[in-house]
Formats: sequence, C-alpha cells, structure tokens
Amino acid sequence: MFFLTNHQRACLGLSPVGEDWDLVPLHINSDRSEIWLCFDGDTLRRCVHTGPARYQEDVYEEATAEGRTVLLPRTAKGKPKKLSVSALQARKPRGTYFSWYGSTGGIRIGSYDLRRTYYSNGLEGGAVRDQAELSDWLDRWAAETTPEDLAELAAFNGSRRRHVKFREGDFFRFKVGRRQYGYGRILLDYQRMRKNGIPFWDVLLGGALAAKVYHIISDSPDVPIRRLRELPALPGQLNMDNRFFYGEYEIVGNLPLATGELDCPIYCGGSIDCRERDKVVTLFQCGRVYRRLEGERPRCGMRDFMMNGISLGFFVKRSMWDACIAAGNNGPYWADQARRDREIEAARSGLLRLAFKDLRNPAYRDDLDVVCAQMGLAIGELPICLE
Repeated sequence: MFFLTNHQRACLGLSPVGEDWDLVPLHINSDRSEIWLCFDGDTLRRCVHTGPARYQEDVYEEATAEGRTVLLPRTAKGKPKKLSVSALQARKPRGTYFSWYGSTGGIRIGSYDLRRTYYSNGLEGGAVRDQAELSDWLDRWAAETTPEDLAELAAFNGSRRRHVKFREGDFFRFKVGRRQYGYGRILLDYQRMRKNGIPFWDVLLGGALAAKVYHIISDSPDVPIRRLRELPALPGQLNMDNRFFYGEYEIVGNLPLATGELDCPIYCGGSIDCRERDKVVTLFQCGRVYRRLEGERPRCGMRDFMMNGISLGFFVKRSMWDACIAAGNNGPYWADQARRDREIEAARSGLLRLAFKDLRNPAYRDDLDVVCAQMGLAIGELPICLE
C-alpha cells in the first residue's frame, strides 16, 4: 500500500497527516486501487486513492457519527448520509490536492478552491507510468524543493479564487513544468461574438477562445510582450476560457492584433443541429469568417474537418514544441498531426473517423482549395498562417 510521507506532502503543498489519525479502508476499485480514509477523531480529514497505477490525495473536513459510518450534513437543511463512495463524491474536497494517473503518466498539483493548477507534467514531458517511477519522481521533487518553492506553495495555498477579465490581443504566461514558462496570445473570443449577436457557426460548447502559443520556453517570467509579438507561434487552437478566467494563464499585457497575427482553426462540415436533420446544409467558420450554404453537402466530407472541439489547455507535446522552436517553423507540428491522422484512419472508417483533421495542415492544401472554392472564398481572406 503506497502513501505519501509528510515530508513529501510538505513539498507538494499538502497539509500533514496527524500521527494520531486513524487510517480506515473504504472501497476497492475495479482497477485494483483502494480508497482509504483518514480520521481525526470523528472528523474525516483525508481521502486517498492508492493503487498500482493511481494515486490521489484529497483534503476533507467532514463531521461523521455512529462510529464514523454516517456523514453529517454541512447545513441545517441537509440530511445525514451513510458514508459511501457516492456520498463522499457528492462532498467537495478542500484546498490543494495531488494526483497521479499511470494510464496517462500525468501528475498534477492543484487547488479545488482556486480552480487552478500549480504544477502539471503535461507540457514538461516524461510520463510517470508506474509506482516505482512515481517514487523516483517524488524523491527528485523533494530533493529539488527550495525554501523559495515552499514559500510559493504557501502563497498558492493562501490565495483566494480570482475572476480575471481578459480580451482579444492579451498576451499570457503559463507554467511549463516547475520552473519554466511558455507564452501565448488570445486571438478571438467566441463567447463575446455570441453575446454581441455576431453570426457564426455556434457549435462550440462553453466559453471558447482561439489562442496561440509562441515558439519560446523561457526561464524568465518577464519576457517583454513586444519581443513575443515578433516570434513565430504554433497554430492557433480552441480553448475553454476557464484557465484565463481563474488566473492560471496569467495576463501579462495587451497590444492590438494585426491581421497577420491571427491564426484561427477552421471548422467545416454538415450541420449537427437536430433541428436541421431534414436539411442539406454546409457550414464553415474560420475566425470571424462564416459561411452557410443551403442545399449543398460539404465537398470535404461529412465530418473530417469539423475541428470544433474545445480543450482545457493546449494540445502541445514538449518534444514537438522543442522541434518547432529549433526549426523556426511548424513543420514538426504538422508532420506529427498528419501521422496521428493516418493512425486514426487506419483504426476507424467512414463517419466514425475522428474529426481532428486540420485544413491548415499543408498535407490538406488540396482539400482547403476545394473548401474555399465551395464557399466562394479566396485563401487570402482567411485569418490563417499557411506554411
């Protein structure tokens, strides 16, 4: 049974587990991970998922009764509930958490209260696949933790949730690993278009932003925005606005956007609106360029180029990002995407194929020509960067 030590918890920003707390098993999951609860008297203080390919430690402060078998309500209107996995999942954990999933190799330190991530290895590279690798990672993390890191973690834990205003043209900074930074730019706010009644193909769920990441990974948190503006960037992607709204992606300045600085994804295909199931219609969106054709089917295929998915972060692999920076262009990015598209096509067929093909990819230039011809557009009218 694997558990963090209190020294490791301190280095991760977690509060310690008391020596007199009782450790009680709750459940064994289908993936062989176990759920254990830590009690301080009759107060539930910690919930730990631990197993060969998973570890998550969440902080709670829940009163229990009847021999710790019943969760007491938080409010006068609530009702006691039997302490079970489902009952506990209905209660929100507090403060900082630590999680590791061997299936993805991902490690995260974040805060439920702030709705922000302090650290993720997603952009850093180097997946952690098993418990032995996790132990090695924890040893390195603790050994590299400085007094300044502990002060930063304390400040993170002591912060209040923020609601940050952002706008098109904003430059932003985000953590890459523990001590490096990436930078990007907000290009287009589709939520603002929706509020202002600007026509567009509204198949985007949530508050969607088009944003791009620059070809830079820096040790400095203070790269001037005018220097950033001159750098090449990875192709723009669609992102939910959560990480901007809660301040995880920190706004560091704003400059008006020039036409050549825009680079928005293209999504093109047939309507997926159930109210239009009896209609033949083709829709197209790239930035603010919107087209709707009645009575015509997409010449590019039904779903291959929809590209309307929104992510919480950026689909960026560190190795590919480094390769693009070294090359001074996005050739490695497009080559990696074309390889993934071939793998998807080999695994799926027909309408079941995933709709991740990007019409900006040089591999699909002929398809882009067909799409633009159908929409009556010149490629030069599109806010995209072709390579």
